[in-house]
Amino acid sequence: MNDVMRKESAYPLHAVSEKLGVSLATVNNWIKTKVIPPPDVQKLYSEAVFNRIIKQIKNDQKRLNSRANRSLQGKKTLYYCGISSKERKLLLQKLVNDFGNSGLSIAGGVLGVSLALLRSNKLINDNWKPNANSPLDKLLSQWYDKSDDKKIIKDFSLNYEIPNYNDDILGAFYQSIQSVSQKSAFGSFYTPPELLKDIKIPANKTVLDPCCGSGNILLNIITKKNDPSKIYARDIDETALKICHINLALFFNDVNIAPNISMQDITRNNKNNDQFNHDQFDFIVTNPPWGSKFTIKQKESLCKFYPELSTPEIFSIALYNARKMLGKNGELYFFLPYSFLNVAAHRNIRRFIFNDSSSISVKLLGNAFKGVLSESILLNLKNSLNVQSNKNKKEISVYDKDENIHKIQLANIMPPDYIVSAAGKTQDILLIDKIYKTRHTALSDNTIFALGIVTGNNKKYLIKEKSTASEPVYRGKDIDKYVLLKPAYNIVFKSELFQQVSNEEYYRQRKIVYRFIGDRLVFALDEKKSLILNSANLLISKNYPMETVVSFFNSDIYTFIFRKKFNSKKILKSHLQDLPLPVLTEEKHQYIKKLYNENISSKKINAESYQNEIDKIICGAFSINNEEYQYIRECISLPR
Repeated sequence: MNDVMRKESAYPLHAVSEKLGVSLATVNNWIKTKVIPPPDVQKLYSEAVFNRIIKQIKNDQKRLNSRANRSLQGKKTLYYCGISSKERKLLLQKLVNDFGNSGLSIAGGVLGVSLALLRSNKLINDNWKPNANSPLDKLLSQWYDKSDDKKIIKDFSLNYEIPNYNDDILGAFYQSIQSVSQKSAFGSFYTPPELLKDIKIPANKTVLDPCCGSGNILLNIITKKNDPSKIYARDIDETALKICHINLALFFNDVNIAPNISMQDITRNNKNNDQFNHDQFDFIVTNPPWGSKFTIKQKESLCKFYPELSTPEIFSIALYNARKMLGKNGELYFFLPYSFLNVAAHRNIRRFIFNDSSSISVKLLGNAFKGVLSESILLNLKNSLNVQSNKNKKEISVYDKDENIHKIQLANIMPPDYIVSAAGKTQDILLIDKIYKTRHTALSDNTIFALGIVTGNNKKYLIKEKSTASEPVYRGKDIDKYVLLKPAYNIVFKSELFQQVSNEEYYRQRKIVYRFIGDRLVFALDEKKSLILNSANLLISKNYPMETVVSFFNSDIYTFIFRKKFNSKKILKSHLQDLPLPVLTEEKHQYIKKLYNENISSKKINAESYQNEIDKIICGAFSINNEEYQYIRECISLPR
């Protein structure tokens, strides 16, 4: 293990919040308002800049006192991280509560619990003092010597007996005493052991977790037969890396183990980094951060570093770099959001993965992570000489939560977006392929898409009663198929007061509005030039008649395509631009418009009868037979 887990000159963003006793959200707000400078692209400050920031804020007592220590206690949530017994949960609760009353920093609290845990399990003496007798003692000593609150730490540690259950109680404590905003800013969330039960690392193989956190994944995929010197753990969180070393020492019951633990950022530019270029591992297993918060400057820097990816998304960059570190017969496991498979922004990393020589499988996990709304997947890549020799015959194996499997031929995953329709069964995929192979067009690039109004304070700006200065504003739930329902709220439109507003011209014209959130497409043609809130979006089609767009997208057939191809709760612009619109004659469009006006615009609404007629047109255009149509209707009627 490296004696120093990070360079002395490198301080992560959360070190500022820890040192000053404020939330990470407050630090980010100081950056946004230019009170302090932003860190570099790795989210690190040099020692000189860090010290200057601390001195500056400490000298501004009014600012600091208004933000500091807004309760480390009341705003914390206990994260049990797999701890199941009542006794153990009560112990964690006591540790967190006592920490809240101790006055310790987060790092000091973790060190105190670490000393208690190691003492309780005879890995350090009851009267432990700083020494260099072992790698573990050296780590603890350096940590202790740098602490400002040594006596409080020592006293705190002597209050507890903590037996070792290999349940990462130390990681659970660390997660619990951080605020939710701190964890989400780093995309840091616990990986349940049940998701790792099928991943086992042979004793003689090397394994890397490049985003290891407290080491929970490693603890669940190795056995005591594994060689600690073949274990590699990396992260940007210094405290988490220390916990990882302690957890591995407890796991092997050995203070002298030497796992390869180092502070490294998987998103760093690897092109001029010899260590990245030469490292090769038998197994790489990780749950990389999802959606970590970067400043605009940081995003721009990452895109410049990785022009081949054209995205600052951390999990895409992590996967790209990890794939390059995989050995010739290596195997990679990455936990990823489902959006990796079907959001256009990730097209380049998909292309990179699909064009390499690995066999590919995807396991659908659903909503597997506490505190994360997104559905997730487990991506598995294997290097194989046999696959290399059959490169043109590759396929993706997709496993659902019940271990049912279906195959998707890579030849059917088409550029430019390389979208993977993993949510459907084989029958679904064949039907969607059939639809897409029929001659079609799509909403063109000159179609206008715009977002609803984000007020920034709905309680302040939305009003129940209409006044001479206000007008109706429609939420997503105020939109039904083909019609706008009676809105619950009015608003006085003053764009300069709101957090986000699209070009007013887009609201003030004939347009299509639709629900942004949901697993069913719900569209209406707005003739009233209405305002909409951000739970609704709008589009103005330039190349395809809007009556036809609304009529088709309200069909169960299009909801079927949307669900099976995108499996999303959000209806994104990229989704709508991908949906196939059949090439119809002008006469057919005019016929649909006539039906629309007779049944919808005339307010003689018979949406079911009208939709049945529209569905016949869609089925005819895509050669969907009656049996296939009934299957689609049944799929859409089933609860999700």
